[in-house]
Amino acid sequence: MHGSSGRRISGTNAPTFDGTQVCAQVDPEMFFPDNPSEWITKLRLVRPLCNSCEFQAPCLEYAVERPELMGIWGGSTQQERYLVRKSRRKKSA
Repeated sequence: MHGSSGRRISGTNAPTFDGTQVCAQVDPEMFFPDNPSEWITKLRLVRPLCNSCEFQAPCLEYAVERPELMGIWGGSTQQERYLVRKSRRKKSA
């Protein structure tokens, strides 16, 4: 299975991507900025792609459930996903 970057991911709960998603058509490195100065630029380019994708919700949920994932998933940053997890923990407490 492939994630938003087109990279192989494993796990039975991984969303199924068929390769027609926009993320599969662009350079996977767009989703994995190498340094802090690239984050804002790449996020501004990638987020509209993710926001228009029918797979955004399962991609985002997959990444929220896996704190070890790096990069941009479902149009979100690692920090944004951390805040989602934190909010969910508070609601379930």
